[in-house]
Amino acid sequence: MNVITCYQPQFTLHPAVASDRIVDFHYQHETRRSLLLNELAHCQAVLLDPEAFTLHIAGREPSEAAIAVNTRLQKLNQASIDCVTLPGLSEELRLYALGVMLSTASNLSDDAGTCERIASLPGSLARHAEQGALEKMFNDLPAIDALKQKLIRELGAMSFDWNRLPEHPRSATFSMQVSLLMLQDANSEAQMQQQLAQVWQAGRAESLAQAPWILTHYLVYRVYHDFFPTENASYQYLQLVSDYFQLKTLFSLWMMDGTPLTAQDMTALVSLFEQWRISDAQNQERDCQHELFAGNELLAAFSLIAG
Repeated sequence: MNVITCYQPQFTLHPAVASDRIVDFHYQHETRRSLLLNELAHCQAVLLDPEAFTLHIAGREPSEAAIAVNTRLQKLNQASIDCVTLPGLSEELRLYALGVMLSTASNLSDDAGTCERIASLPGSLARHAEQGALEKMFNDLPAIDALKQKLIRELGAMSFDWNRLPEHPRSATFSMQVSLLMLQDANSEAQMQQQLAQVWQAGRAESLAQAPWILTHYLVYRVYHDFFPTENASYQYLQLVSDYFQLKTLFSLWMMDGTPLTAQDMTALVSLFEQWRISDAQNQERDCQHELFAGNELLAAFSLIAG
């Protein structure tokens, strides 16, 4: 009998998670168990527990409906997980390393040694990070704010379910503040973008003090859950970085009036965003990436994490 590996992260075993809410992704070589983050309890299980991604491994029979994933994409997925968990780096640097890895891998021809070379890329990037070379390349990225400003404005048009906000005095004004983003002129957009960056820079450490792994867990979740990347790696990378940028924008907006941002607040905002991301509205309400940097998704994504 053919047996494949089933991976079950610790977050699927959280006491607040109902067993019928666990989703299974069946691939021809493995099964992955996961959760959707549009439920607050699921967000808390994935983002707040430092051991959330401890894997429980078992064998099971393959599903007849299993999805075929070629060996190259399997290696790219593992390399992506390795990149977004590189030790001692900010999430922005990890995303940059991920982009560099995907770009390098895209230039490798398919031959007998390709998968081995892909598997070695995160280790090479880790050495560059230790030597300071990765951060130097990251700091040399040009500051291009056009897509940042468009994504900030786009938040104002998104069909968020504001009932998902935590019971907090800040919630009463937050939805209005987000909605007003779409009404700004070009000068106001530039000022808002700079102000949000300053707020995040000032408040990041305190916000992440309770659970400094939250943002990393979100990135690992996306790579694991989505089996990132697909064949269209550069476009999917831009989507991931855009989501990360817009989540940071929501966090910064929450803090803009001086309100502290707790770990619980962050999970509520992630749940709010993820409900929108998996909805049909996402396809209609996010299109500005296609208007800028046409054909150069890597440059577009780097513009969102630079500066």
